[in-house]
Amino acid sequence: MTTEEGPWASGNEGKPDWSAATRHLSDRDPVLRALIRRIGPCTLVPRPNVFGTLVGAIVAQQISAAAARSIHKRLWALTRGAPPGPRDILKRRETTLRRVGLSRQKIAYLRDLASRIDSGELDLRTLETMEDDAVRAALTAVKGIGDWTADMHLIFTQNRPDVFAPGDAAVLFAMRDLYGLPADAPRAEYARVSDGWRPFRSIGVWYMYEHIHALREARRAD
Repeated sequence: MTTEEGPWASGNEGKPDWSAATRHLSDRDPVLRALIRRIGPCTLVPRPNVFGTLVGAIVAQQISAAAARSIHKRLWALTRGAPPGPRDILKRRETTLRRVGLSRQKIAYLRDLASRIDSGELDLRTLETMEDDAVRAALTAVKGIGDWTADMHLIFTQNRPDVFAPGDAAVLFAMRDLYGLPADAPRAEYARVSDGWRPFRSIGVWYMYEHIHALREARRAD
């Protein structure tokens, strides 16, 4: 999950200044120094629609980015262009949600998320004030939300500065490509590299994603 979870995921208000983070990473890590020079400044921004980004993360599970975007657009169309809210999910019949491309399992996940928010069991507003581990615990209590989704929320929605994503295949691929790690490198080796990014591991993760994006663009240009 980076910048394509759905139409609700964009938002540029309150742009953070990550220049101190990029200076720190450049000083500490020569690989990141070269990558930062190539990519440019970090443009990570918070995402104001927390419910929407969580919906997007569930929708995108185990399908291609193109398929996820199609489902997002059809789901968005159900509310005539307004951001879908918890009650919009709860009041739709399963047949309607199936028609937009959602599986029964994902519908169950979305309804569990929506019902917890609607009942007040999960208050998304309080997540901002909670410690990282408490946010993870609150989110992973929802069906269909695991550690990866919680980490993506902390990094890309809340912009917590020091979160690694050990379960993200794209991040691990980028680290292997940039740092020359073997395909069978243990998780402890990835953790060792990312420890050098502290206290800005989230920014290191963002640059790993940007490296993947650059590789894809280079392949398209060939």
